[in-house]
Amino acid sequence: MGYHEGMANHRIFADLHVHSTASDGLLSPRELLTRAKEAGLAALGLTDHDTLRGVEEGLAAGLELGIQLIPGIELSCGWPDSDVSLHVLGLFVDPRAPALVDLLDRQQKSRHVRALRILDRLEALHIDVTPLRLEFQAQTDRVLGRPHVARYLHEKGFVREFQEAFNRLLARGKPAYVPKEHVLPADGVAAIHGAGGVALIAHPGFLPSWETLWLRIEDLPWDGIEVFYSEHTPQQIDFFTRFARDRGFACGGGSDYHGEYGKHANRLGLFGVAEEHFRDLERRAAQRLLDTQRN
Repeated sequence: MGYHEGMANHRIFADLHVHSTASDGLLSPRELLTRAKEAGLAALGLTDHDTLRGVEEGLAAGLELGIQLIPGIELSCGWPDSDVSLHVLGLFVDPRAPALVDLLDRQQKSRHVRALRILDRLEALHIDVTPLRLEFQAQTDRVLGRPHVARYLHEKGFVREFQEAFNRLLARGKPAYVPKEHVLPADGVAAIHGAGGVALIAHPGFLPSWETLWLRIEDLPWDGIEVFYSEHTPQQIDFFTRFARDRGFACGGGSDYHGEYGKHANRLGLFGVAEEHFRDLERRAAQRLLDTQRN
C-alpha cells in the first residue's frame, strides 16, 4: 500500500472513490456513510460502477448523519479496437440528468447480459452456479460484475481466495472471461459534463502503457486525474501530482472501498484527498454546472 508514505502530511478530508450494494460493494449507501463518519471523513464520493441507483439513499443518509455525499459514478469506457479498459470517474453529477441516465441504462443492460454469459461459461466448466443465476435473474435492476461471481465462487469453496477466482477463471484470457461492451471515453466525459459533473481519469497507475494511452485521450476535456488512489505507490503519486499540476488538472483520490472483503478492505478513511483538493473539485463542478445551464 505504499500510499501511506506519500500521504504523511496529507489529512484526509474526503474519500472520492467508494462502492455500495448498488454495484459490487458489500455495504448499503447508508452503511458506507455511517462508517465514513466514524472514520472522521467530512465527505464521501459514491462512485458505483455504471449506476447512480444508490445516490438517493446516500444523499438522505448524509443529511441525517452530517456528512456530505458527493453523487458520483465510475464509468467503464474503452474502444472497439482495443482490449484496454479506461475507467472514468464523474463527481458532483446530477443523478437525474437525461443523457447520463440513458447511458447508464444501456450499460446496466449490457452488464446484466455479460454476467449471465459468465455464468454460462462457468457451467460449461461443470461449476454449479444455479443459486447465483437465480439471484441475477431476480435483480435485473442491479449493476452486476465479476466481483459478485468471485465472491460466490469463494464462499462456495470453488476457489480458496477471492482473487484466485480472477486468476484462474474470470480475468482476461481465462476460461470464464467475457469482454465488456465499452462506452467511448469521449461519450463518457460528455455525459458527465452534461450532468454538471467533473470527469477524472481513474487510477491511472493501473493503466497499461500510460504514456501510449495518454496520447489517445489527451485531447478530451478532462477536469482532473485520480492522483491519491489507494494502490498508487509514492512514486506514482509524485508523478501524477506533477502531471496534474503541469496540465492544470484537479487531483482526485480515494480508497476504492467495496467493504470488508477483497483487496480494498480496511481502507475507508485512510485514503482520499485533503480539503484543498476537495474544494478545487467543488469549484470546478460549480463552474461545469453553470456552463451546462447556459448551454
